[in-house]
Parts: sequence; structure tokens; C-alpha cells
Amino acid sequence: NNADTDDDGDGVEDSSDAFPLDASESADTDGDGTGNNADTDDDNDGVQDGSDAFPLDASESVDTDGDGIGNNADTDDDGDGVEDSSDVFPLNASESVDTDGDGTGNNADTDDDGDGVEDSSDAFPLDASESVDTDGDGIGNNADTDDDNDGVQDGSDAFPLDASESVDTDGDGTGNNADTDDDGDGVEDGSDAFPLDSSESVDTDGDGAGNNTDTDDDGDGVEDSSDTFPLDASESADTDGDGVGDNADAF
Repeated sequence: NNADTDDDGDGVEDSSDAFPLDASESADTDGDGTGNNADTDDDNDGVQDGSDAFPLDASESVDTDGDGIGNNADTDDDGDGVEDSSDVFPLNASESVDTDGDGTGNNADTDDDGDGVEDSSDAFPLDASESVDTDGDGIGNNADTDDDNDGVQDGSDAFPLDASESVDTDGDGTGNNADTDDDGDGVEDGSDAFPLDSSESVDTDGDGAGNNTDTDDDGDGVEDSSDTFPLDASESADTDGDGVGDNADAF
């Protein structure tokens, strides 16, 4: 043996053989006195060799992405391109973000921001404070002061989500643009001298004052109370009471 450089004939020189007299062993990585062949945890890191991606490296035992770099040294354990420090799911290559912090990654989560509106119906799927953008201007309705972008502020708009309407004079639920009787006085707008004033619809003399308030409807200078023909500017008296005004009556 003094002359033999491989006493146990295992092919490992005695100088490199942790067990020079035992042909079944030559290495003892963790120095625990049990050769690696018999040792079930060669590096003594607490992980059995069968489950240890790095059985001879006590500083590593897992390589999630299989890139040959153990997770302890790897800055992107799952190899998804997102550094572990920024990855909410550092060991799951299919996920890296969890906007609402519910434990389900955004890729699998159907409501990423947790606002109760499914992502497929949410104009702002990553913003829990917004979900609708009626006018598509990039500002959610909650922050937008003119949701339908019709130029009328929501606070003054009877139909804040309908760009075609903003006023409902008679409060019947139909906007003035679609309503044929805006003031709801029973007179169609096309025939109503005051379509937005339910107390007036006629202005016989065209003086801008409706007949209900005008004290001289026909503007002939004779007050209605004294005018036998208050809606006829050419007549105001009927002396003989025959229904024909004095101007036209030959008596």
C-alpha cells in the first residue's frame, strides 16, 4: 500500500480519495464521515439529494426555472423576465403582478383591481376607483366632470351619460331634443311660441309677452279687459253687439 497510489483501486488517487481504503466511496462533500454514495444528503443542507437540484452545493437546493442557477443566486427565479424583487409571484413564471392583492395573479384574475367589475367590462381594469369611461376620453366617469363630453358639466346635465341630451324642461324623462313638447303644456313645440314655458304657448301680437301675462294680447293699444276683440288688432269695439267689429261693421 505504501507504493500503491490507489489503495482501494476505485480509480481515485489516494491523495484525492476521502476513503482511500474503501472502494465504494471516494468523496464526502459535507465532511460528515459518510461517503456521498451512502449519504442521502451529500451537502448536508437539509434537503435530500433526490430532491436537491444542487446536491453537492449546500448554498443551493432549488432551481425553479431550470437555468442552472440556484434560486438563492438567481435574481429571476422563475425566468419570466421580471426580477424577483419586483415579482409578486417570483416562483411562478405565469404570474408577476397582483394589482388588488387578493393572492390571484392578474393573468388568472378576472377582476384585476378588485372593484367588482370584471376586467372584460372594465374600462380601467387596473384602477379600482374607475370602471366606466362613457365618452372614451381616457378619464373615468368618477373623475370626469363631463361624462358624456357634450360640453355640459354633469352637475348641470339632466342626462350626464347621454351626449345627445342635457335638458329635460318638463321632467318627463325625455330630453328636449327628442321631446316634441318640451314644457309639457300640451302644445307641440312646433306650435308653441314658448316651448320651454309651460305657462305660455301663444303670443298674438308677437311682443315677446305671452297672452297669459300680456294685458293687451293683440297690441292694439286697448287693454284686453276693455277690448271686445282682444286677439284682433284691427278691432276692439262692437257697438251693436252683432259680433262684427265697428271698423268692419257698416251699421
